[in-house]
Amino acid sequence: MISVVVPAYNEEEVIGRFLEACVRDIRRDVPLEIVVVNDGSRDATRDLVQGFTAQYPFIRLVNHEVNRGLGKALETGIAAARGEVIVTMDADLTHPPAMIRELAAGLKDADICIASRYVKGGGMQDVPAWRIGVSRMANLVFDLIFWTHIHDLSSGFKAYRAEHLKKAPIISNGFECQMEIMLYFIKHHLRSREIPLMLKNRQFGTSKFQVVRMGMKYVRSLARFLAYRWS
Repeated sequence: MISVVVPAYNEEEVIGRFLEACVRDIRRDVPLEIVVVNDGSRDATRDLVQGFTAQYPFIRLVNHEVNRGLGKALETGIAAARGEVIVTMDADLTHPPAMIRELAAGLKDADICIASRYVKGGGMQDVPAWRIGVSRMANLVFDLIFWTHIHDLSSGFKAYRAEHLKKAPIISNGFECQMEIMLYFIKHHLRSREIPLMLKNRQFGTSKFQVVRMGMKYVRSLARFLAYRWS
């Protein structure tokens, strides 16, 4: 079974559109579940998801009573996932649900399959140039200091073999948790594959990603990341 883990925090403007796209675009010729982790939303996110769970049994809702951050939402969703394959993705429609099966199929000869903006055929659409530049530079630096051939280390749209992902430690509660997971796979020499992703800028709702704040978190975590990678 494929488990799709989707953290959601104050996403009432887009979560309905996202779940409608899942119902419409995901082929379900193999068992599949969508685990939405409502991370203490203060809007109607929880109620909207519950409306879908009543109609579509393959959609499940897991709740945090208070906001705990992306890392803890992923940790909760991963623990709740029942599938042999786990896909993580955002709820804001920047990650197309139609790619889920392709990502899962990429695990035929890999332990992690990454939807990558930085391989041939990938890229970013309608994203401000300065954000593209910051992202590219950060990934180049990470590639150098962590000594890996992976082009898009910060992508949040990935498929994993559950047996490995469930062992990966998630310490951070913010976006830097994505790097913690990647470093576990790199450190343990697990096989990776990248497929192209054309990421579209968010059209609905408000992004929770703040570049300066996130950059400072990565800087503060860098020593820990390096110690873990090279220990």
